[in-house]
Amino acid sequence: MKKTARSPAGIQSDPAALARIYARQFCELAATRRHIFSRLPLRRVGTIFEPGCGTGLLAGELTAISDARYTGMDSDSRILPAGDMFIAGDAVRSLPGADLYVTSFFFAGVANPLSWLRRVRRKLSPGGLFAVFAEYDYAATKIHPDHGIKEKLLSGLREAGLNTAHGGKLDRFFRYAGFEKIDGGIVRTTSRVPDIEFLTMYLEELPGPLPQVEWRIVWGIWRK
Repeated sequence: MKKTARSPAGIQSDPAALARIYARQFCELAATRRHIFSRLPLRRVGTIFEPGCGTGLLAGELTAISDARYTGMDSDSRILPAGDMFIAGDAVRSLPGADLYVTSFFFAGVANPLSWLRRVRRKLSPGGLFAVFAEYDYAATKIHPDHGIKEKLLSGLREAGLNTAHGGKLDRFFRYAGFEKIDGGIVRTTSRVPDIEFLTMYLEELPGPLPQVEWRIVWGIWRK
């Protein structure tokens, strides 16, 4: 979701609304992040790069538990925190060298993940790691009752420039790019009424009553 700055109708998204959505996502996945942190050699890595860093939530946790030099980049300069650690730019094109790459809800905004990961692999230090903290598998979203809402939502996401099938193909992308998987898994959120601010960005009109939505979220750690 971090790559989206406009709704399907072309209306500029409110940065404050984006920040609230990111904060809610972040809180929901706290337990998953703790597990991923426990599997990463954060005391030994010297440099960390986060493409699509958004409002810097993951950066805050990483810099609190690691002495590594962190750099975050995002194409939406409106939501970037202040500070030298954060750079406005296109992280699909600008690839710095690093010991560890980390992402959170980033791959849906990458047009060709396989090509991009091959370039990333060349930039990683020997034995370097890539940790995906969260990526939506939009195609596996469950909506009850559906009444065509899922297809409308996926269509709205695609209209906004997101690649809705990438989350379910992460293992394949990393494997074909030459990475070795270390750990990974799936998180399914509880079935509940979704974030209305999120829905209004991607649906022409809100259904009534609002359905229950269950999201499938993929995470993983790979070695160069």
